[in-house]
Parts: sequence; C-alpha cells; structure tokens
Amino acid sequence: MQKDYILREIEKIVYSITKLAGFKNAVNPEAFIQHADQMLQDEYDLKLNDLLKLSIEDFDILLNGKNYSPDKLDALAQLLYMYYEPFAANDETLAALQKIISIFNRLEKNHNRTSFENINKRNTIYQFLQNNYE
Repeated sequence: MQKDYILREIEKIVYSITKLAGFKNAVNPEAFIQHADQMLQDEYDLKLNDLLKLSIEDFDILLNGKNYSPDKLDALAQLLYMYYEPFAANDETLAALQKIISIFNRLEKNHNRTSFENINKRNTIYQFLQNNYE
C-alpha cells in the first residue's frame, strides 16, 4: 500500500517535470511558469514567486520544516534548474543556484542519494559560478 502510494507520487512528479520540460523546449515561458506554480502549490504547498524570493537561509529552514521526501526534493531541484536555464549572471539566478546546490547537498547528506544527472548539473553550476563570479 505504502509502496503504491510512493510510486504514484513519483509518477505524478515525473509527469509534471516532463510537462515543464516540454513548455521550456517549446519556448512557452508563460505556460512553464503557470504549470510550475501549480505544481509547487499542489505538491509543496508553495508559490513559485514566494519560493524564488526566499533567502538561502529561509529556504533551508523551509526544507527542514517540511521534511520533503528525496523524490520531492529532487523534483524541486530539477524545477529550479529548468526555470533558470540558461543561466544569467544576476542576483536572482545566483540565489536560485545556491538553492539547487543546497538541495543536492541535502539529498547526498541526509538521504545518501546522488545521480549522474545531478552531479553533471552541479558541475555546470560550479562552472557557471566560476566563470561569472570569481
């Protein structure tokens, strides 16, 4: 029963991320933002705009309080990465990249979970930061 629930939750998140990728690839930013906001409200009880405005400290406090599953954390990192890609050298993007790295760290430390995809994304973020902020 619990396994079926978890599988349904994972399928729902994967579907939403896939749909977001389709909007992003179709260069439909309004649909992407609308779907991302709806997904955040449905799955995380958050609003996209509120999430983006959080400081890294408040973001970490939020994650500690919500105790999201590893799958939800990973989906949140993917959503933020997709939202900001391609990266622009500005304060908003820098804050989002810090949030993504925070999620990746949390997945590795608290859940012993990593993936080649997240390692590649982390490396891309570090390369971007090195090229634009050092």
